[in-house]
Amino acid sequence: MLEEFSGIENFGKHYDALINFIKTGKNFYLENIPNLRGTDFEKSIWDLRRRFQNKTYPQFEIICVNSLFTFYWKKTIDTINFAEKFLAKGGQIYVGGIAATLVPAAMQKEIGDAVKIHIGLLDKPGDLGKTDKVIIDELPPDYSILEEIDYKYPARNAYFGYTTRGCIRRCEFCAVSTLEPLYKDYIKIQLQEVEKLFGKKQHLLLMDNNVLASTKFFQIVEDIKACGFGKGSTYTPSDEYDLTIKNLRAGFNDRAYIKKIIRLYEELEKRLPEIDAGKFYSAREENFLLHFCTAAKEKILAFDETARPLFEKYFKHTKRTHYVDFNQGLDARLIVKYEERMAKLAELNIRPLRIAFDHYQQKNIYEKAIRLAAKYGVRSMSNYILYNFHDTPAELYLRLKLNIELCEELNVAIYSFPMKYHPIKDPQYFRNRDYLGEHWNKKFIRAIQAIINATKGKIGRGRSFFEKAFGKNLDEFNDLLWMPEAMIIYRLKYENLAEEWRKSFHALNETELAEAKKIIAQNKFFDADISQAESEKVQQFLKFYQVTRND
Repeated sequence: MLEEFSGIENFGKHYDALINFIKTGKNFYLENIPNLRGTDFEKSIWDLRRRFQNKTYPQFEIICVNSLFTFYWKKTIDTINFAEKFLAKGGQIYVGGIAATLVPAAMQKEIGDAVKIHIGLLDKPGDLGKTDKVIIDELPPDYSILEEIDYKYPARNAYFGYTTRGCIRRCEFCAVSTLEPLYKDYIKIQLQEVEKLFGKKQHLLLMDNNVLASTKFFQIVEDIKACGFGKGSTYTPSDEYDLTIKNLRAGFNDRAYIKKIIRLYEELEKRLPEIDAGKFYSAREENFLLHFCTAAKEKILAFDETARPLFEKYFKHTKRTHYVDFNQGLDARLIVKYEERMAKLAELNIRPLRIAFDHYQQKNIYEKAIRLAAKYGVRSMSNYILYNFHDTPAELYLRLKLNIELCEELNVAIYSFPMKYHPIKDPQYFRNRDYLGEHWNKKFIRAIQAIINATKGKIGRGRSFFEKAFGKNLDEFNDLLWMPEAMIIYRLKYENLAEEWRKSFHALNETELAEAKKIIAQNKFFDADISQAESEKVQQFLKFYQVTRND
């Protein structure tokens, strides 16, 4: 709403305060805005407040909502219901994506029949009621959307694409067979349209679920090499400033590129000598180009005469290495079966090579796949490690430990990403993350999360770090699973207390230990929970679990 005040002097300084006033109606948000009282601007702000109260929202004929994982259920349903406020009379809301495809009946029940659910991919002409021959799934992504948000998406500098769709496997824990039921073994990569609109990207992020199964795998690798991602290849980044101005002139998503130009101005100022930076800031201020909400497109284009020479002088575009990432992972069984495909894959700038290690029973196949990758010169690897399924906690530990050993022996880097299993189609559990595997309990799950939170979800090479985090052996790992959470997270602070806990834990007899574990497994340690123990010794022991960060 506030964009209609673009160009008003000093408006940008008070943008957050005005937004808060419009949402809440609290006058103190307006008190620090000078020269506001009695102006037409103040009247307009109050008008926006009334429009917000009356839910007078912009209206659209078609609204599309993409649903993600089912355990974001409430947020998804709330988003769909909120979207109806923006729907013009006679318009249509479509909901698709993961949750809509996996549990369409449950979703339809909560959102009503007025919303149409699309199941599966948008891979045919006529999807979403369109009458032309455009296949939505084959259109390039609109990367300009990433310029509209303040959050810096980690993979914002990557091409997204597919070379295949679906998977030949039907793994019990995986939803791909429902989301992409037909295996399509070849899709031509085309990056030219993306580069034309959004510039060259550093990396190629491929979302294939099982590319090694393709009968045209060798052609796929040649296609990727032809796009400039062969081993040892480099690229020169596009001129972001020039691209931004070009898209503004073309009228392509003005909102996104106005926000981006302001960020580029700010980045330029950091590189300018102090005196020049001051002059540049003053010039921006004179043209109301300090904030995106006050920046007018016409002013930006006119300011190009001043800004362009500075960008050309202070922004150098040097060559960089870029990488291919088959982000969903590769099938270890097919690497072992078709060694020549691993050799072919090594012709790419692949980093990291992701291989799934879903079950400890796959140990021999997984290990051979890693050794083959190292044989053909792949040094950077990663893997997804499923847990909380049919596995035991010990099997999770052994898989992680194997990676540490392979890193040392083969002189490679393997980063592991433990991924907790959720039955996202199960009627009892798809709305939440409460599911516990047959060998797991709430305390075990929380212990693993506490450990990997410190590593931002990944476990890298390095035996000493691994042994400190997960234990030197299965006995130490088992202790960590039962250890109070504060002592896991704050190891150094509670080192002595943790040792005291360990002695007390191992001093419990068989009956006492069983009673203590029954309560610990629930991961609830209020006085009422502890008092459930019949043994006074166990009650006293359980007070270790009430220790917090500040104790």
